Amino acid sequence: MPYDAGPVLGGARRTLRPRDPDADLKSWQIELDRVELDVMRAERGLAHGTVLQTDPWHVPDDHGPLPEALRERAEEIHARQQVVLAAIAETLGRTLRQQAVATALDRSSARHSGPVYVDVSA
Repeated sequence: MPYDAGPVLGGARRTLRPRDPDADLKSWQIELDRVELDVMRAERGLAHGTVLQTDPWHVPDDHGPLPEALRERAEEIHARQQVVLAAIAETLGRTLRQQAVATALDRSSARHSGPVYVDVSA
């Protein structure tokens, strides 16, 4: 059974204790659920054009390494994250281009202080 030395505090390690693979598996399943939920929120936000809201997440340092049984799921979530990131980048690029056009139109219309059209029908 693998051992966990725990974090190093002031140069001294905590007492070694056996790692519980079942606890690590459950902990990593919960972490993957959290990450997948953020991916689902981002996918839904992109599909509906709404604000993307995600929770901050950091790789846990107390779960041990990712269990091999969860590797495929983690890779699938990572692939979905990459698709979402590409879609966000594309959307951001499109938004910036639209903003540039709108800014240019605002600038050009600001130069004309008088009427743009003159009624010549009379």
